[in-house]
Amino acid sequence: AEEAGIRNAAFLQAEGGNLPIEDGSIDVALVNGLFNLNPSRDAIFSELARVVRRGGAVYAAELILKEPSPPCDRITEADWLA
Repeated sequence: AEEAGIRNAAFLQAEGGNLPIEDGSIDVALVNGLFNLNPSRDAIFSELARVVRRGGAVYAAELILKEPSPPCDRITEADWLA
């Protein structure tokens, strides 16, 4: 954000269940692809509730399959780590 000249936003990478952020100091939190594969969902929701100010917002995006993907569409671990 700073490099782009944006002064009212910050980007942070941290463990979802232990955010280095003060209580109630966030206006809006955006999380993408965080919950579906993470076993610590309860801790993540608790942290979001702690750091987002009263009246603030949390926006989350997840991909959810309604049925298993056909074998021809599946990717391998190598595809994720390429």
